[in-house]
Amino acid sequence: MPRQLLAISILMCTSSISYAAEKSKLEVYGDIAQYGIPLTAGLITAIHMDGEGMMQLAEGAFWTAAATEALKLSVDAQRPNGGSQSFPSGHTSAASQGAAYLQFRYGSTYGIPAYAAAALVGYSRVDANKHYWRDVAAGMALATGIQYAITVGGISATNLVLVPYFDGDETGIYASLSF
Repeated sequence: MPRQLLAISILMCTSSISYAAEKSKLEVYGDIAQYGIPLTAGLITAIHMDGEGMMQLAEGAFWTAAATEALKLSVDAQRPNGGSQSFPSGHTSAASQGAAYLQFRYGSTYGIPAYAAAALVGYSRVDANKHYWRDVAAGMALATGIQYAITVGGISATNLVLVPYFDGDETGIYASLSF
């Protein structure tokens, strides 16, 4: 049943609701799957009636989004198409967060297909000329690292504080972790 549910959810992510004339099917897939993969992770967690897991998923999504946006604002790298805030790929970090959660919480049965779907999201961003491979790799690594810290390492908002700082030409993040 879990494999079938995951397969159905991934298929739902790959079928588009509507196609914008200027977007390829692959780009539309990436737009949908960035949300579909974490939502599928939430559905699987709900079916498992896993309250602790649901909190880990939500916390991972929050911190991944926060770290991704902080990096986008502080690095402000140019996109291949000339746009701004290329680094890291937000689509890829969102998709990878859901995949990483499934891998760390429930194992390879869920994790491998979810990571494959997340990798396709990353590919869609490069193919659409929205990101470089480094942006995609950074988004995947960022999300995986954050979700690992939460799901495997047991780090939660109760003992981790991240605060952005801006000082002249420098920007960064102060981190405080209590044990």
